[in-house]
Amino acid sequence: MVRILEINAQNPWWSQGVEFARYDKSLTEAKPIFFERRPIETKNGNIYILRGPRQVGKTTYIKDFVRKLIEGGVPSEAILYLSLDFFTSRREMRNAINYFLESRIDTPQIYILLDEITSIEDWNLELKYLSDQGLIKRGVILATGSSAVKLKEKGELLPGRGVEGNEYYVKPLSFRSFAIQVVDFIAPRLTRDEFRYKLIKLKSILPSCSLNIEATVNLIRKEVEKIIPFKMELGYLFRLYLMTGGFPGVINHYLSNYYLQQENTINTSIAEIFVRDVFGDLARLQKQENTIRQLLRAIVERYGSRYSYSNLAREIEKSHITTIDYLKFMEDSFICFVLYAYDFNKKNAKAKGDKKVYFFDPFIFHSVRSYLGGNEVWNIIASSLEHEELMGKMVEGMVLSHLRMLGEIPLMKAGSTFLWYYYDKSGKEIDAIFQEEGGYSAIEVKYRGQVDERDIKRISPVKRYFVLSREEVGWKGDVIILPVDIFLALLPVSERII
Repeated sequence: MVRILEINAQNPWWSQGVEFARYDKSLTEAKPIFFERRPIETKNGNIYILRGPRQVGKTTYIKDFVRKLIEGGVPSEAILYLSLDFFTSRREMRNAINYFLESRIDTPQIYILLDEITSIEDWNLELKYLSDQGLIKRGVILATGSSAVKLKEKGELLPGRGVEGNEYYVKPLSFRSFAIQVVDFIAPRLTRDEFRYKLIKLKSILPSCSLNIEATVNLIRKEVEKIIPFKMELGYLFRLYLMTGGFPGVINHYLSNYYLQQENTINTSIAEIFVRDVFGDLARLQKQENTIRQLLRAIVERYGSRYSYSNLAREIEKSHITTIDYLKFMEDSFICFVLYAYDFNKKNAKAKGDKKVYFFDPFIFHSVRSYLGGNEVWNIIASSLEHEELMGKMVEGMVLSHLRMLGEIPLMKAGSTFLWYYYDKSGKEIDAIFQEEGGYSAIEVKYRGQVDERDIKRISPVKRYFVLSREEVGWKGDVIILPVDIFLALLPVSERII
């Protein structure tokens, strides 16, 4: 049985055309800033998969994709959107798609957009069926899912069906993207003319500047010197990012409160939405909330420190296997990630060495701490910004998360294949080892007042060292000292992150 009324309701452009965008909830609520994402170029016969955490804007991205298709000349009736949260079975999903295909049999180009596809058990079998029957030769399928674990596992079971090279991450905005896109909203609301002018000038310059970790020191220096005059403005934006992270809804919530309502706060309900989503995924995967709580508490208490899986398992009183399983769930769900130590002799990660665990985004860190302590999230944020040691650890995690985004390619290039940290028996430890073509760069985060090249612990395989400071800038041989906000503002993300 086909739920025709519901299908029509989910596809208002069939009757309204591009005017649907004026009334669509996802599009109209993306304010005061509509954050642009990298567009995907699609080709007939291919399946595209978007992986990412909840609340990151995947549905908004799809609805904007529809708007742009129609504006680009695609007939509105050639686009099918299904929010699969409202479907209960593969049969319902297949019936809805077949209804669309049969009623558009003469349409030469079609688009099938499947939102929250992981709501359907064995959804991959339906996509396999569509591909094997040749039903998508004249069209494109774009699927998203908030249960990143299921999306990853099932997506890997579609070899040769046009998925290869067509998987993307939808992640929280990088600091670079944040800095470029918030200026148009913030600048007109500033009272100091000079500060407003310099912010606008920064926005005009920053998109044309970027940092290539593998470039020569002179080339890096040229890029850095273009934005050093805007260090104060970047510092202002960086502090905002430390509060909101890169989730568009959180950013807009805070900016609306602060600049429109004159209220310097973030409501705890925003953090609660994120936490509830995480535990909703947990319940569907039959994970225990108490185990996740214990694991999150252990991660927070040891943030930035190294420890073994065995030590972590003993701490939460679970088996070694259970601990690894839960960590993998949280990593695949974009909550946190495991950073492995690197063995230069074996040219591989130390499987049995100590690990570090970091959260993917500052606001995830704030939300988890609010959940664990039962405190208002704004109080957590405000106290964190005044705690130098905690700030240093949070910035360290943010740098590592951005370095992952620099090189990640879904399935083929996970962060653990090019980014690690280093320690040895002599006591040397380096925050990050980034593998590049022909060698390695080391990154040390020293988010404090004064640093110099002596803060680097040199090791022979590394050809270049970045020391990321709060304010210091310096160039000496193979050591580059940069303020962390300048480093992150110049750092691009992988082409497979939209």
